Amino acid sequence: MTQRPPTPHPPFPSNVATLPRAPGAGNASREFSLYNLPATETATSLNARRALMSRKSLSVEEAGARARERRRDASRIQRFDRLGKLLALLLPAAAGVAWLGSTHDSIPVLLAGYILSGLAAAGLIARLTRTPAAARAPLEHYYLPNEQLASAEDIALLRRLAQQDRELDAVTTAWWRSSAPIRKGDVALAMDFHAAKRGGSGRQEA
Repeated sequence: MTQRPPTPHPPFPSNVATLPRAPGAGNASREFSLYNLPATETATSLNARRALMSRKSLSVEEAGARARERRRDASRIQRFDRLGKLLALLLPAAAGVAWLGSTHDSIPVLLAGYILSGLAAAGLIARLTRTPAAARAPLEHYYLPNEQLASAEDIALLRRLAQQDRELDAVTTAWWRSSAPIRKGDVALAMDFHAAKRGGSGRQEA
């Protein structure tokens, strides 16, 4: 005898009512998005948003390394300045005078060449081994304006702007959680973004 297969039962009883969903629960994750551009988006606000989103944090070590490199370059320029170049040119010229005095058997010219060579060599060595003023300057002197640490006024301004703009608040929340300090360049990005959405200039408003 052929046995009919049993009829599968539904996983849930049909008489069970569907649980009501919390109001707004389905749209909670879509209520706010950094990439949900408003209809009033302009080229200025889009560029400001792009700059804000692509902001890169700068740690204390990275900023210090950049400043030390700039100070090293400035010291190198000051150490071999115009006077150093003049002494470097004078050294072969004095050697040529000494050679000329030697070939012409002229003792005064030979002595003059030796004296000039000695003075030029001593001056050039002293110039190259000295510590220029750039090397004695503090490291903070070689930070770029956007690499300077944000002041208390800058932090207060950033918090005030974040309170006025939910999108900016969502972005800056990650800044506070980062180990890298907030710098003036970060505050400038927030000001430009806030002003671009309002159709003004952030740095002029500040």
